[in-house]
Amino acid sequence: MKILILSPYTTGQKHKPDNLLRGEDCASPERLEARIKELCGYNEEGWYHESRDYSAPAGEMFTGPLNAQLREGLKQIREHSQYGETTLDLYFPWYFCRVDGKKSPVNETDIIVPFDTAPLHELEVLEYGESGVPEQMASLIDSYDLAFSLLRQDDIQSLQRVFEVERSTTLIFLLAKSHKHVVNEGLPNLHVVETGSSLQKSLRTTNWAMKGVVLRRLCEAACRDGFHVFEQVKQDPQKLIEIARNQ
Repeated sequence: MKILILSPYTTGQKHKPDNLLRGEDCASPERLEARIKELCGYNEEGWYHESRDYSAPAGEMFTGPLNAQLREGLKQIREHSQYGETTLDLYFPWYFCRVDGKKSPVNETDIIVPFDTAPLHELEVLEYGESGVPEQMASLIDSYDLAFSLLRQDDIQSLQRVFEVERSTTLIFLLAKSHKHVVNEGLPNLHVVETGSSLQKSLRTTNWAMKGVVLRRLCEAACRDGFHVFEQVKQDPQKLIEIARNQ
């Protein structure tokens, strides 16, 4: 089974320079390229200095509690002897911070530069045939058997063209009750696993880390009980909460 995890960008980043990438830097391709080079340690003359290089793999860049918990779970599952036939891949949805300039979702191994996440919250609904983002995201999701979304309400709303139609891949969204309206639960293969204060208290974690803790505990259950737990969750997404609480 191929499993996809969609994670949000967070303000907790490995590097936090004063000149981090901002929304206005994306006004033109030339400006964006120049700013990314700057954040990769190059001055205007093209000289490189390691102390000014703030680039890092996306999986290492985000240091907030959600990502820390998620990475811990991924590390455990990937070190397990059964890992291989079942794989888990971590992606982030927005690409403008990529060092390689590709316009596609960011894998955890892709190199990015630190940026201000606030402009992402101002994105309007991304339409097909314009930015290319919905097309890339839809293609990515459709190449997996099971997908978990840890995305925020704003992320989902801007990508709603991807999620408003039936997809062949089973999509499981972890969302607070007040945010469930951003997805259409009437669609086949789309499921919402509700998070909230009750789950937070039972997991003894914070609201910021909760979704990462749920996925970490799912990985721990797979390592202990066998990788068939992923298929169980695919067939009954609400079992994810039971597994997380019983770890």
